[in-house]
Amino acid sequence: MSENQSTFRQYILLIPVIITGITLRFYFQTGHIFSDDAYYSYLSYSFLKNDFATDYLGYPVFPLRIGFIVLTAFSMMIFGINEFATIIFPFLFSLVNILLTYKFAQLMTNNEKVSFTSTLLITFFPTDIIFATVGFPDLINVFFINLGIYFLLKSFQQNKVHFAVAGGISLCMSMQFKETVYYVLVLLFILQTYLYIKNRRLNLQLITGIIFIIGNYLIEGFVYLLLHNDFFYRLTITNLNYNYSFYDFFPYTAQKFSGSKNYFKNLFDQIFLINAKSIFIRRFYLFLPLVSIIQTYLSYKKKEQQFLLFWFLGTAILMVAFTTSFTEYKPLDLARSWYIYPLLMPVIILSSLFINRFSTSVKSLLLTIYLIGSLIMCFEYRIFFDSKNLDSLKLFLRNNSSVTIYTDHFTKYSVDLIRGYNLHNSKRFAGSDFDFGQITKGDWLLYNKKHIEELQMQKYLLPDFDNLKLQGFRKIASFNEFIFFEKSE
Repeated sequence: MSENQSTFRQYILLIPVIITGITLRFYFQTGHIFSDDAYYSYLSYSFLKNDFATDYLGYPVFPLRIGFIVLTAFSMMIFGINEFATIIFPFLFSLVNILLTYKFAQLMTNNEKVSFTSTLLITFFPTDIIFATVGFPDLINVFFINLGIYFLLKSFQQNKVHFAVAGGISLCMSMQFKETVYYVLVLLFILQTYLYIKNRRLNLQLITGIIFIIGNYLIEGFVYLLLHNDFFYRLTITNLNYNYSFYDFFPYTAQKFSGSKNYFKNLFDQIFLINAKSIFIRRFYLFLPLVSIIQTYLSYKKKEQQFLLFWFLGTAILMVAFTTSFTEYKPLDLARSWYIYPLLMPVIILSSLFINRFSTSVKSLLLTIYLIGSLIMCFEYRIFFDSKNLDSLKLFLRNNSSVTIYTDHFTKYSVDLIRGYNLHNSKRFAGSDFDFGQITKGDWLLYNKKHIEELQMQKYLLPDFDNLKLQGFRKIASFNEFIFFEKSE
């Protein structure tokens, strides 16, 4: 069989897998979850209207993720200002990532069975199925990181410089979606240092990746210097973000876990009892990271796949214990399940290597268990996100799009998106002295206790909602935490 015929056959085999991936992602479509996607949708809308972040209230670091904001704004321009426009690009990148996983596994292992199994694993990976239709930047951000590493590795194997340049460009593009690429920068530095000590030479691909990432920081710094008179504007905003949402970062995350004020106990809890557990013992991941640890040991004994092992172990260690701040030690809190993305590609390939160690019958059994587990976890994700309730809430908002709704600014961003940014019919209450008397009869108030509590932790001043009944409001509908009141007097 010629090389072209073999390639054609491989892609024919991928077609039913891609169709299955599309079907799963459509069936388990999540959509807007009234979380961080609310901020991204507003920023994208404001960019589309040439009024970028003018009245933005939210996490300071989000406007820096301009790649995702521009992409979503472009989607809004094509598909209209609606929920669908905020999720179509994560969906498309999730599908393209299936192909990238196949090509990556093929490049690293030169084994068609391992490559095809890797494709199956990513197609059915529950977190990717669910977050393919959530307006978060993580999926796209890590896609460009993986694409960059793929091109760097391909450049090394084929000794072609233009692939290294393509890899560097991909890594730079990832920085416009989220800041995760600094993990890669650390790994490239470590690997280049090791190779230089061992061989007394520089590696073209590693140096290219390092230069492009640092070059992006420098170019970005000069742009920020012109726009904000601050070369280290990204660092400034990142520090502001830590102060803004301090409760999401160490040591406060560990203190919530144990109740202890002891720094070293909190550090131990954060690294081992929260972060390591979140990665390696989590049902949503179907324990693939744990399988990867086993395969890492087996491959290490045979001195196989050394780059893959370095990528997996290095990224895992950095995610679990490395600082996210340049000014103080702050390990990332990995409680959120979508934070697995930087580790996902090596996990998938290592798990595929492990599965293909067995006979065809055992391999089929393992994959069957995995596929069933995947479907179960997708339904569990829908429970976790309260999807049925949120779908009803969205329908309720659309069916009452002409009613004026008063709510906090965070919830308002979601209300505006679901109702097509009809801004005349939504207002926010601000300040502890907000007068509920200005709300006219027939208007609604939307209250979410968890949203209010989080905004108060962010130091926003909000009115007292304890005596709404005494101020002429009656409850008309509730969707779990989302409660609607109507001004009746």
